[in-house]
Amino acid sequence: MAGPRASLRSLALAAALGAGGMGLAMGLAMGPGRDDAARCPRATPAAADAAGMPRTAPAPTGAVFVPAGAAAVATRTGARADVPPPGPADPGRDAERALKSLLAPPAGAADIRGKLAAFLDRHRDRDGVAVASRGVFELADNPVLLPDTAIAALYLEREEPDIRRVLAQVASMRGDNRWIELHVAETALGLHASEAAQRQQALVELARTRHAAAADLALPMLADHDTGVVLDALLALRVTGNQRHAQAVSHLRGHPDEAVRWLARDVAAELRMLSGQARTRVAGGDLMAELPALPAPAIACGRAGHG
Repeated sequence: MAGPRASLRSLALAAALGAGGMGLAMGLAMGPGRDDAARCPRATPAAADAAGMPRTAPAPTGAVFVPAGAAAVATRTGARADVPPPGPADPGRDAERALKSLLAPPAGAADIRGKLAAFLDRHRDRDGVAVASRGVFELADNPVLLPDTAIAALYLEREEPDIRRVLAQVASMRGDNRWIELHVAETALGLHASEAAQRQQALVELARTRHAAAADLALPMLADHDTGVVLDALLALRVTGNQRHAQAVSHLRGHPDEAVRWLARDVAAELRMLSGQARTRVAGGDLMAELPALPAPAIACGRAGHG
């Protein structure tokens, strides 16, 4: 257990330093060009040798989004609708095209609710959920194209946790907190798990809501017997809490663990700067920070690994 505890303490100290310190540490650990080289599984043996990469079999780089109507075009041309055209796949560009198609006003009697549901039914993987979530976010200020009734219906119909969270957050941005409070209550069920790792995962998901309702349920976890859970509770409160939660966090200044004491001081100071009404509605910038990541664009694999 010494290894994980040391890692948790390091993460807590890095969190107290901020995102800049974390990014610098990760960059130094990875080294220049390592990430790009790792994303080049389709390299030929010659290209792999040139980049200093091991020769590996081709592997998919991400989801390929097939637009509606592609099957008809494929039938006329003799190509299969589920097979991308020849050439290197670019998941990032595919995602951009899919997002543009998703945001286009529905044709005929179709509505955005049906369009989003159909898209998610066709693309159930992580990339599909990321594109749909971005689409919902882009329509947050357009209640005509994405009405509140569509948000409510989709929240109740869909099972994907990320899309449900984003729908609830968009509703909160518009002033309706019913869905974010329901989502927080459902997510908080994991706080009662017997395994510390499950309680920690629930706290991570609560943090992603960026809403004060999550802070109210994360606050009791500061008394958890597991130090890792306490650290994750502090991190969740840092991004969901407000001035009302600062006093309880301050009580951890006497905690026996140094990482907890340090992070508690930092979090309490930040929360005291907020009003008691802060984060009672999700902010657009906070939601953007928690959107599932879109597929990364293709890179020039011939140069991967060369700084």
